[in-house]
Amino acid sequence: MMLVTTKPDFETLVDAYGGELFGYLWRLLGDEAEAEDCLQDAYLRAYKAYERTAPDNLRAWLYKIATNTARTRLQRNGRHAARQTELHEEHASGEAHVETQVLQRISAAAVRAAVGGLPPQQQAALLLRKYQGLEYAEVAVALGCSEQAARAHVYQALKKLRAQFSEEDYG
Repeated sequence: MMLVTTKPDFETLVDAYGGELFGYLWRLLGDEAEAEDCLQDAYLRAYKAYERTAPDNLRAWLYKIATNTARTRLQRNGRHAARQTELHEEHASGEAHVETQVLQRISAAAVRAAVGGLPPQQQAALLLRKYQGLEYAEVAVALGCSEQAARAHVYQALKKLRAQFSEEDYG
């Protein structure tokens, strides 16, 4: 007896991974509208290739398309450096500790800026691994590199971030 597996329909993939792909692209590109446009472009590319391809890992395959689409956008727009996301204003509730909220916002903005300043491969690897929760094998597929190279990109990114934040004086 032969086991036949079928690919899910494309709409199922969009439903399953759309939110996390959007979050990844937003972090990578630093702009909500640009992330939405990039996601639509990535979906279009994926849809055109979906029937003629049989990727082992659909999630990693979609991340690879999204990453390549983002790279193309950044290059086309003359922005080779990664973009930092804008700090989102959250409405302070009642008598909340304003000083604590301000310090948290400053810290979050500093981390976003530091991540945004990483080389593109390191930034993408870090976002995929630490923010999106992909396994190193999936990161490797998404970035088109070996698993060892994916590990090295994440390691180097974290090393740079640790060095940057250990040099800064927060006190």
